[in-house]
Amino acid sequence: MTPPRVIHEEQTAFITCRAVGCSFRFVPTEKVTETLLFVLAYTCSKFDVSVHEVVYMSNHFHLLMTAHAKCIPDFMEQLNSLASRALNALRGTSGTNFEKNYGLVEPQDGEKLLKHAVYTLTNPCASDLVTEARLWKGVTTARMRYGEELVVQKPRYGLWKPKEKQRPAKKRKRRDARTPSLRGRSIIPETATLRLVRPRVRLDLSDDELRDLVLERVAAWEDDFEAVRAKAGKKVLSMRNVKAQHWATMPGAEDLFGVNPTVSATSADTRVEALRRKKAFEQAYAAAKERWLGGDKDVEFPGGTWLMWRRYKAQCACYS
Repeated sequence: MTPPRVIHEEQTAFITCRAVGCSFRFVPTEKVTETLLFVLAYTCSKFDVSVHEVVYMSNHFHLLMTAHAKCIPDFMEQLNSLASRALNALRGTSGTNFEKNYGLVEPQDGEKLLKHAVYTLTNPCASDLVTEARLWKGVTTARMRYGEELVVQKPRYGLWKPKEKQRPAKKRKRRDARTPSLRGRSIIPETATLRLVRPRVRLDLSDDELRDLVLERVAAWEDDFEAVRAKAGKKVLSMRNVKAQHWATMPGAEDLFGVNPTVSATSADTRVEALRRKKAFEQAYAAAKERWLGGDKDVEFPGGTWLMWRRYKAQCACYS
């Protein structure tokens, strides 16, 4: 049985989500990139979240973010649902474009959080696709500064393609917009704003100084990857060849059954302590669930419980 996911009131997370079958569903053509960027910006505007870094590769994406309320599962559900519908409308396909589960790692210290930021931005370089992170033409925050806001226009194709004008139909009785069936409809705006927010680390540095530090480390990683390629006599694939790949193509075999980390830390002791807390949560959760199934609907689940709270309105301890 999969252990319950711990969702805190405020949570910084490094999220990895794969395309279904690891196929190139997010291959960074112009329309796909514009669609995914708008979907990301729009979904972020609906939740109390801060985006620190993001990159969409051809078959997966990494997102480093802080949720200021316990909303990550809802956020991911809405993000991937809208993106999947938009990609299907763009290609005339149906079905899901994302794997059901996503990876979530909680960094336990500032240094590890910065490492996740650098890892996210340099992913295209590590995959031998481009030499510099800023050259990746897919969705990426490599060219943004902390505090910068990017206003994204809603695409005029695919899911949001304007309807063709038709002959006027016979007049029908206009439905009252106040009727329950039409109340609370989601109307997607013409623009959405994506803001890049600094993570809460190195508070002795200003936003610009912290961004420069991150980009300096990105440049160092880029040099390391280039040195490895030079030693092996390899070259990057280049954006032209990346974009030429068909979206249904799958890469070579990957190891999908290795270690699935849930926490990360610079210190081994810190990582062990975080895992101990997770183990204690799972034991308390299992005991509370057993009592719930036995008929005790007033049992209190441990702080961090998500599914029982969200679906069944179960009582939970205070969130830290």
